[in-house]
Amino acid sequence: MRSARFARASDGGEAVLREVMGVLRSLDWNVTPMELGFEIYRVIRERLGDPYADVKRKSNEALLSMLPTLRGRVRESPDPLEAALRVAVAGNIIDYGALDEFEVERAIEEVFTKTPYRFDYEELRRELEGASKVLYFLDNAGEVVLDRLLAETILKEIGSLKFVFVVRNSPVINDVTVSEAVEVGLTQIPGAEVREMKCRSLEEYRAWLAELERWIEDADVVLAKGQGNFELLSEFRGVYFLFTVKCDVVARYLGAKVGDIVLMKSG
Repeated sequence: MRSARFARASDGGEAVLREVMGVLRSLDWNVTPMELGFEIYRVIRERLGDPYADVKRKSNEALLSMLPTLRGRVRESPDPLEAALRVAVAGNIIDYGALDEFEVERAIEEVFTKTPYRFDYEELRRELEGASKVLYFLDNAGEVVLDRLLAETILKEIGSLKFVFVVRNSPVINDVTVSEAVEVGLTQIPGAEVREMKCRSLEEYRAWLAELERWIEDADVVLAKGQGNFELLSEFRGVYFLFTVKCDVVARYLGAKVGDIVLMKSG
């Protein structure tokens, strides 16, 4: 039998868990994991606020401290754009939803020599050279610093482009919101715009899908970071997905291995 002390300590978390379980029972599970997550984190936000706020801030601070060194490493590479893409993909390991622990510096170091599962680099470069607008779906705090590095490198290597960065309009795990995008300097990139994906609930997201389709159709190049965005947007053609494979389900779907890095264009 539980002690009264233990019962009091666990009541808050138990209430949230019970409510989440009730929400999951009520949903049609024929949706993506990210869509289920929109409902799960709606409950968590309503009960607990943003439990990852401090983690996101510290992740951004840690990666910003590495940015000058990484800029130099990319700049000195034989192909700075390819190097920046690899660094951005390596940063995708920063995921508190999929992994219990990770080593960012080790992942970045290894990615320079790692053989990707798939890396549609030449096609992406050609499309960037003929583009005027890039729509960029961001993923996690921390790694967003490396997305900034990639955008800066594209502007330097390719030329003037307009970037439209897409963030969540409400906290979901450690995903980027407007505040984190501003914190790492994305809005300081010339001509950059930050837009919000509407995802406070599954209902809000579904009502917004028509607008999402217009955003994608209006862009010359679409980049999407992370497994969550891959699961969410893979039905759209012509999207370049950048991520590290983090789970057996996605690995089996692709025929890849957990830990593989991916830059692939949807067909």
